[in-house]
Amino acid sequence: MEKLTPVHVGLFGHVDHGKTELARALSERISTAGLDRIPEAKRRQMTIDIGFTAFTLDNYLVTLVDIPGHADLIRTAVSGASIIDAAILVVSATQGPQIQTGEHLILLESLEVGRVVVALTNIDLVDDARLRAVRESVRGVLSDSLYRNAPIAAVSSITYVGIPEFKSILLSQLSPPKRDLNGKFKMTIDHAFPIKGAGTVITGTILRGRVRVNDDIEISPINLVCRVRSIQTFKESRESAEAGDRVGIGLQKADYHSIYRGCYASSPRSLIPVNHIIAKAKINRFFRHSIIPGLAMHVTIGMSSVQAKVFPYRTEANEKLIATAHKNGEFTSYIKLAGPLVAEKGDRILFSLLSLPPTSLRIAAGGTVLESPSAAPRLKVVKEMIGTVDRVIQEGRVVIEGLARSRIGAERLIGETVSTGDNAKGTLSSAFGGKGLILADFDQIPREGEAVTLRTYREFKAR
Repeated sequence: MEKLTPVHVGLFGHVDHGKTELARALSERISTAGLDRIPEAKRRQMTIDIGFTAFTLDNYLVTLVDIPGHADLIRTAVSGASIIDAAILVVSATQGPQIQTGEHLILLESLEVGRVVVALTNIDLVDDARLRAVRESVRGVLSDSLYRNAPIAAVSSITYVGIPEFKSILLSQLSPPKRDLNGKFKMTIDHAFPIKGAGTVITGTILRGRVRVNDDIEISPINLVCRVRSIQTFKESRESAEAGDRVGIGLQKADYHSIYRGCYASSPRSLIPVNHIIAKAKINRFFRHSIIPGLAMHVTIGMSSVQAKVFPYRTEANEKLIATAHKNGEFTSYIKLAGPLVAEKGDRILFSLLSLPPTSLRIAAGGTVLESPSAAPRLKVVKEMIGTVDRVIQEGRVVIEGLARSRIGAERLIGETVSTGDNAKGTLSSAFGGKGLILADFDQIPREGEAVTLRTYREFKAR
């Protein structure tokens, strides 16, 4: 029998819009925390953790990743979004688009999820006029996004009206994901728990490479080396698994208490936790704040989020100069992590400002890891001083005032380069008198009274 192609589809949307009921209507197999099976989810009658279910669709094994929609669980939503290949954005026909609808849409854009299908749920509770109005409202929300042409399908998870059509639409949006089957094994871990007779079990999605029973693997960043004793995919035992598979792995000599969501299972010594990251990103168009140097944020790579301080900078004359990242702008930044994080070049990275209220967009920016240096880079801050040409004393040599207040101050500036608005360049050569006047030699003769700019670079400590 030919193996089905695994594809992972996230279920996103505002709380109580019917994500889990849609998963129930579509799914044939239930895995970790699927369909709100955990007691706390049943008590609160809402999704509070990432749930996994699956069904067969043509030649695909579709794993549905059910994402919590409540505003307080945005961190869980962010971690779940990191493992998906496509997404279903769920909007209730009774309520229409809500706050987390928009936040989840921005989240998908930031992580560059390519394909999205919109499911209008609860259509058994509204009339045709209401359904048309909600459809138009959703189309309006999508119009300013990467998903302006996303298909919209109306369904009822109670009567199953529209479910077959929805599956056909979803199938039309799927394509076989590119998987790295030959790289070193890497799997993000979403749950860890004990099973009697089996020991500790970890569940997750294999991002790269292969794993086999009896392989030694390492859990990062906790540096735990253990052996694979069993592998299952949706309760079916296997001898091996590869990139794209969702698996449960039984481990020998592993304490499940020490393993948490955001850890990775990998080939031993193939992943190195880091404390410093350089990344390139773009601020989301609806984020209303600037990212100032040293802003405390949460950064997410894979399923792990940690607190960090972010230092945007620009490069000028081979110097990294501290800057502020403004709305809808691209920026490069040094990220000082509060704790170790697994990060590799090319990983997607998300910046969130979770201190903002749920009524605000908290997903600030999305980007890509450029490198993970062993130490903080040398950052500098530029200071501009403005003086004026007091007089020209001979061809190319002028007296400048206003850059220093005393002779001692003037002497400290000797050797610095200055410029004018006409881009004439000059070098400060010596103090002139005792009132802070400075002699400068220019390549072009400036005018008397013309402004002169001195730019100095000072080291910036990223604390």
